[in-house]
Amino acid sequence: MGMINHLVLPSPPLQEAATSATAVAFQVAADVSAIVLAVVAILFMTVTIVILAQLKKLLGSLQSQVQPVTDRARVAAENVEYISAVVREDVQRVHASVAGLSDRLKAASERMEERVEEFNALMDVVQDEAESVLLDTAAVVQGVRAGARIVGDGLAKPPRAEATEEDSDLQPGATEGTSGQGEVTAREERRVP
Repeated sequence: MGMINHLVLPSPPLQEAATSATAVAFQVAADVSAIVLAVVAILFMTVTIVILAQLKKLLGSLQSQVQPVTDRARVAAENVEYISAVVREDVQRVHASVAGLSDRLKAASERMEERVEEFNALMDVVQDEAESVLLDTAAVVQGVRAGARIVGDGLAKPPRAEATEEDSDLQPGATEGTSGQGEVTAREERRVP
């Protein structure tokens, strides 16, 4: 085993030479890797700058192409805003008109109800008056009929009865032919004192 240890473990001068060679190799590798990383970083930054320049150029061309569209969209938005304001005002006016019309219709309906009630009351009064007039007319007609019957009954009496009544109206000493003159004379006598 001792021999194996001697083979595996180098001697200290060889060991120092191997350690320094490894350290130099690591140092060279580290320097090379730093240079490679710097070159890659520079390439990456160059590519990024080129891409950003291209992107800026593309955005500039897009902006010049999109600007008319955005201007039109802005004008369209302003038009839509104006139209919506006009429509809102019109809707408010229509709403106010409908509310006013509704109020007027309600008031007119109330007045119409009052007038219908007044008309019904008037018709009740007219009906009462018409009934009263009809009843009065019926009473008058009955009175006229009763009077006509009495007069008719008086005319229908026998002529002798009439003659005796006329005779009683005549003054004594007057004859039938002079009965009219006698009545006139009697009336005149009454007037003279």
